[in-house]
Amino acid sequence: MPNYHQYLIASLPYLQFGAKPPINFNRFLELCRDFIPQKELTVLENCADIFKEPGKAKIKTEGIIKTWRDFEFGLRNELVKIRAKRLRKDAAPFLRSYLETEPSFAHKLSEITRQPQPLEFERLLDLLRWNKLDELCFGHYFDMEFLFVYAQKLLILSRWDVIRSANKQQLLNNVITAVEQHA
Repeated sequence: MPNYHQYLIASLPYLQFGAKPPINFNRFLELCRDFIPQKELTVLENCADIFKEPGKAKIKTEGIIKTWRDFEFGLRNELVKIRAKRLRKDAAPFLRSYLETEPSFAHKLSEITRQPQPLEFERLLDLLRWNKLDELCFGHYFDMEFLFVYAQKLLILSRWDVIRSANKQQLLNNVITAVEQHA
């Protein structure tokens, strides 16, 4: 199959952080199916798979995919360090030692973790992820790397769409019922 990245990418709706996703992830994959080679489609279908241990992922982690995976693991490492410090525990058993972390993580995450509201904490983490994806995408406008970044951003928006549409009262009632049953 020839590569028609330009046509596909030009037809995709714009993604904006915090907005409702203009298409769902499965529809995105359907659109890609007719315009990109099967090998690249497989990468997009398994783009969450990159967070498995090295060697266990179904797709190769190189280039932007590797940089994104390393960023995400570095982010998680720094969160572990911050949480362990607050609990006065050793973080070492929970760190992914094969990864280098960006020096700016500690400062950014210490600010984010000061958020008293868990939902705002999660929103700021995803905004940090979104900004990193923008950085990775720079210079990639009509290629597979752009599609990978687009897929990751669409997954972030989809996650927030689920959060926004959740029946919060029902969730609260479930938690209260669970606490009462254990009391």
